[in-house]
Amino acid sequence: MVVGVNCGHTKSGAGYGAVGIIKESEHTRLVGQALMDMLRSARVTVIDCTIDQANTQNEYLAAAVALANRQDLDWFISIHFNASSAHTGHGVEVFTYEGRQYQDALDVCQNIADLGFTNRGVKTGTGLYVIRKTKAKSMLIEVCFCDNQKDIDIYQAAGGAEGIAKAIYKGIYKEAILPSIQDPTENHNLTRNEFIEFVGKIAQKDWIDRRLVLPSVVIAQAIKESGFGTSELAVNANALFGIKQNGWTGRTYVKDATEQNADGSYRTDQNVLWRAYDSWEQSILDHNTYISERKIGSQTEPNWKNVVGCENYLLAVQYLQNAQFPYATSKTYGESLINDYIEKYKLTAYDEVATSQPAEIDQGEKAPEGMLYVVQAGAYKIFENAKKQQERLGEMGIASLIKLQQ
Repeated sequence: MVVGVNCGHTKSGAGYGAVGIIKESEHTRLVGQALMDMLRSARVTVIDCTIDQANTQNEYLAAAVALANRQDLDWFISIHFNASSAHTGHGVEVFTYEGRQYQDALDVCQNIADLGFTNRGVKTGTGLYVIRKTKAKSMLIEVCFCDNQKDIDIYQAAGGAEGIAKAIYKGIYKEAILPSIQDPTENHNLTRNEFIEFVGKIAQKDWIDRRLVLPSVVIAQAIKESGFGTSELAVNANALFGIKQNGWTGRTYVKDATEQNADGSYRTDQNVLWRAYDSWEQSILDHNTYISERKIGSQTEPNWKNVVGCENYLLAVQYLQNAQFPYATSKTYGESLINDYIEKYKLTAYDEVATSQPAEIDQGEKAPEGMLYVVQAGAYKIFENAKKQQERLGEMGIASLIKLQQ
């Protein structure tokens, strides 16, 4: 996917934009640069078609189109802010060639309108130079009226340039992002038991390798936050956990967030950036890293440091929710993890096997080169270690065999 972004108008002189309560030329660049950063972070190829200086208005327009037409673009997007002679115009509108009702253009217009602006619709922009002259599918976005105080108040309340960029990004995200993050090696068509087994094996191995988050807690969180892998984030962003961007430099996915306030009421935060992954496995591993490393504000130690290495699921859940900054805003999140998932589905079985992993001792008969002594939930180079794990499993009523395999 290749997207050309034009931050409308020049920075000064010929081609300079409207001046109202805010300056159009300044804010087209703020919105455009934020949009380009989001697209690039999602590994979309971005062509900056912005022109800062020109001798005439026509020269500016021709130069922007020339940049766009040198590339094989899937979308050409030009960012603008409107103005009216009486300063009473208001709302968002999007222009396309012959007013074509492209779904992406409709979505962009609606997403911006959802921030509080009047939706003026997708209109005919055939008379606009950049729409008429570009070879690629094109849209010119008039974000709002830069000389209308109500529009500017909405613009600022929505997060300014960042909020608008998120709304645009979300509108074109379907085509630009999703095909590139599907991992054909993972089967996502799983029953509930298969989903538990899938997450459990990865969580178990990571617990043995890094000792970060207890497997039962990881599985419960994955079930609750992804609906057994059926949520919008799980399907479209390979994310089994609702982790917001928070310093993440990889792909992101835009969707609204429902949060619970301190007084128990709920609110919707619009166009939130969430972490997106190449696979469910990557999501699970990043979740554990996030829990172990995330510092918030001026914290000098990780917010959930007490969760790391905790072998008691009741305490681990308590540490998640009773930290200075709770993991989830929902007041029933921790109770639900325990009652609705860990205990209901007996997820502690994954803790028992993973926690019983013995330390390696470097003595005794070694497996041939390239081979390991494999016991359920463990693989060992030393036979005595495999035997010890087999005995531990036997004490828990789990029958196991020792076999050599690569």
